[in-house]
Amino acid sequence: MTILLKQICRIACVVVTTGLPTVVLGQDADFVLQGGKILTMDAESHTVSAIAILGEEILATGSSEDVRKHVGEKTKVIDLHGRTIIPGIIAAHCHAVGVAKNELDQPHVELLTISEVQDWIREQAKSQPAGTWLRVPRTDITRLAERRHPTTAELDSACKTHPIIFTAARKSALNTLGLKLIGVSDAESTIPGGEVILDADGHVRLIAGASSHLRSIIPRPTFSAKEIEASLRNVHQHYNAVGITSIFERAGSLDDFLLYRKLRAENNLTVRMVQTFRSGFRTAKDVAVFTERLGMKTGDGDDWVRVGPIKITVDGGIHWGNTYLREPYGEKRIRFYVHKDPAYRGDLNYSVPQMTEVFREGNRLGWQWCCHVTGDAGVDAILDALEAVHHDEPNIAARRFSLTHAYFPALDSIARAKKLGVCLDTQPSLYLKDSPAISEMYGEDWAARFIGLGDWVRGGIPTAIAGDHMMGLDPNRAMNAYNPFLMLHVAVARKNRDGVVFGKRQRLSRLEALRCLTTSPAHLSFDEDRKGSLEPGKLADLVILDRDYLTCPEDEIAQIQVLKTMLAGQFVYDRKDAISVP
Repeated sequence: MTILLKQICRIACVVVTTGLPTVVLGQDADFVLQGGKILTMDAESHTVSAIAILGEEILATGSSEDVRKHVGEKTKVIDLHGRTIIPGIIAAHCHAVGVAKNELDQPHVELLTISEVQDWIREQAKSQPAGTWLRVPRTDITRLAERRHPTTAELDSACKTHPIIFTAARKSALNTLGLKLIGVSDAESTIPGGEVILDADGHVRLIAGASSHLRSIIPRPTFSAKEIEASLRNVHQHYNAVGITSIFERAGSLDDFLLYRKLRAENNLTVRMVQTFRSGFRTAKDVAVFTERLGMKTGDGDDWVRVGPIKITVDGGIHWGNTYLREPYGEKRIRFYVHKDPAYRGDLNYSVPQMTEVFREGNRLGWQWCCHVTGDAGVDAILDALEAVHHDEPNIAARRFSLTHAYFPALDSIARAKKLGVCLDTQPSLYLKDSPAISEMYGEDWAARFIGLGDWVRGGIPTAIAGDHMMGLDPNRAMNAYNPFLMLHVAVARKNRDGVVFGKRQRLSRLEALRCLTTSPAHLSFDEDRKGSLEPGKLADLVILDRDYLTCPEDEIAQIQVLKTMLAGQFVYDRKDAISVP
């Protein structure tokens, strides 16, 4: 039975459809929003002027005259004054619990030069007792103007009274005091679980690895469950303010899942959540044991909190310097990431036979899969494994297997992925912030492929764009920006921070881009009958904008502001000065 027929049965009324409008007669709405431009994002991309909401669902869409039939004595009528409405944004990749914990630990600050790093250190030193460790907020060398770690001398110049650590690309730079405290005093020193890297003059330059040793020396605060819960609610409110109504937690634990259930039970959840469970599965037995212990699988839950896929990390990343490529890194990339072997191609964490085994068992047990993969050769390996499973179990194509990231699409891989029903979530904000470094260190042809939305979408791959939000609450200056309208601008204009376009063919139309935030992520989570578009019987999740997304000047897309966000028929974000609600 379709969602529309279920709606008919539930309210026992008559449905009249005449082309564009869909009007359900015989029911008074709780809300009627009229006099606007409503992008339904249905299969035909219809635009209507009014929408009626009953309970948590959409009752009707159509012209203001049509929908006015649902106005009763208790109906709240909102005049949109020509404003645009879009479906609620589905953020298909975030780490909101991690953001909440990071904000409690140390609020994120975006630093773009070594001088800014030094200024941050100086300011922190003023308020912290001498001897307190100062951990520089994550600042990737792809985004620093200098394209390198700060030196020990540069860190000493900022502060000598506090130990300082700056970590990027899996390597850490420390000031002299910091080096002393971790037991590295000179070029002859060693470090447990890591390597001391020297500069051309034989002085200590960086520490590679040694994460366990560093954690044992550099203290991290702990927080109560109540503090984490409050911080997470604050993160969700920031999401609502930019129009986000649903999220995918892309690397959660059972504790995270139970926290979301608790928030929902207490009516304190302002986003819908689908959780990805990440683990280091190596064998079929690992998958089976995990499934039995969890007692759930993909699809379990409800419209608010639900189990999504299981996830493995297949290769590295461009920020870490170990994304798995089809070609060797070569001298320029090796020098940039401070590696040694020019023939290095990156890290592949799983063999094809290993992935084949775990994918097959997950499929047998009813799981959807998601894989972190960034490099083109990493995608090749995953597709090899999927094809091996598909040979014996063709139903795996219906699982909507998801690649997450897949920064450098290749046309042959896209064709293979389409045959296997593979989906994608990827991050336009990385193109915005990292493509200049990609062009410098990889070459312009690689920058033209980087976050290749046009290739994926026109190749027939259901593609979601998302932030991979990890640190920071500023929607534009978080480590990975999560502002949906910033992403839309990147997808449409293909401009990076410098205003440069690499790969014009990767541009999307405005509707194509908006689908990457609405209908496509709904498809990834098997929710296309419940959300992603504004149609009768679907969930009443929507966003009112301050300008027309389809017609505003292209460079204004990133400046679009949300006036109101509705979730399940109730406003969870409301700029009181924008549009009055009776």
